[in-house]
Amino acid sequence: MPLSKTATFFIALMMLAPAAMAEEQAGTPDFESGVAAFGEGDLDAARAHFERARDAGLSSPSLLYNLGVVYFRLGQHDSSEAVFRELLDSPHAPLARYNLGLVTKARGQDEAARQWFELAAGPDSPEEVRALARRQLDQTGPGQFGAITGSGYLSAAGGYDDNIAGTPDDASSNESGGFADLLAAGRVNVGSEAFGLHGVAYSRQYPGNTEFDNSYLSAGASWLSAFDAGELTSTLSLAGSWFGGDALEREVRLEAFYRPDHCPFTSLASGIDCSISGSVSSIQGGSDFSAYDGEMLRLGTSASKSVGSWLFSGRYQLEFNDRADLAAGEEYFSVSPLRNLVSAEARYYVSRRLSVSARGDIRHSRYRDDYRLVSGTDVVSERRSDNRLRGVFLAEYRLAGSWLVLAEWSMLNNRSTIDRYDYSRREVMVGIEAGF
Repeated sequence: MPLSKTATFFIALMMLAPAAMAEEQAGTPDFESGVAAFGEGDLDAARAHFERARDAGLSSPSLLYNLGVVYFRLGQHDSSEAVFRELLDSPHAPLARYNLGLVTKARGQDEAARQWFELAAGPDSPEEVRALARRQLDQTGPGQFGAITGSGYLSAAGGYDDNIAGTPDDASSNESGGFADLLAAGRVNVGSEAFGLHGVAYSRQYPGNTEFDNSYLSAGASWLSAFDAGELTSTLSLAGSWFGGDALEREVRLEAFYRPDHCPFTSLASGIDCSISGSVSSIQGGSDFSAYDGEMLRLGTSASKSVGSWLFSGRYQLEFNDRADLAAGEEYFSVSPLRNLVSAEARYYVSRRLSVSARGDIRHSRYRDDYRLVSGTDVVSERRSDNRLRGVFLAEYRLAGSWLVLAEWSMLNNRSTIDRYDYSRREVMVGIEAGF
């Protein structure tokens, strides 16, 4: 496909008008690589190439539209809006207005979306743009969009674990063996992209150690709304987990996730995306795990930034647990830690198909009450405090379409004030995944 046509291939998902940009020439190696990566579904690589082309001085409408669409597909609606607004004073303003309607529609700002579509359907717009805008207006009632859309993710992998985790996951089993993972997730938007139903299913099976098999199911609903110059996603979900075939936990979770249009960190560097989140959970343990009954609260923040072919991200999470804990004769075990987790990741796009990344995190856990442990004829009382270090190295290679293969190696080391909770763990895994 010649460049003069691939320069507008980005229109496929967002239903843009190809004729509006047909004469545009935007030939730089990074732009061409970005278009190719987008066509293969590798949005992160496409973004990196387009941003590098822009940093090198390219500012053509073709580049801006492609970059705006990639931001849109990645859910970075504030960045997408900013790019399309740059074209409002250009000859391509009608098409920019149409795209701003799509962006505000995705945010759940139905009235604002309608206003943008009405402007795009005006007499100064090309007929093809007017037709697209009228189609959007025809699908709407006041504040409603009738389309049903969806997305999904599927991953299958296998590997080897040299110290299979027991329950809880910070306890050592001193067993090793192969495993098989299967993960499926999906979302359906109902009525508008602001409201959706979602589900997640995960299973890890150890063929030689079935007593450590574990699985997880979750289903819920979420609502996206505009809030204080940003996007607020509220989610209610129900989840269940199983360990060794027995019910482990049942969880009801209420969660809020907020992404501001303009991250406070932009005063330090431009192009930073950030978010804050919080959740509260009510948990009921299975018949053999009643010690886990109780509540859990999590608060977190994250930030990410692209620099050329690099993508950097970081996260902090604070977790409070108030569980029933376990008393067994003279012994007492707390399962109510206060945890602080800090993680960082760096990803490098070697090419439009291959990326490599390294991620590390440290988690400090301090348990609420002293443990009481029988040691010989004595009962020893001691407060448990753990420091867990984890490192992950990952390589991903994109195949045709949205499919990719991955190889991952991880190492984990946990050090505790109580010796029985000291352990290390290594995993190697290969697999295949796809988003659709």
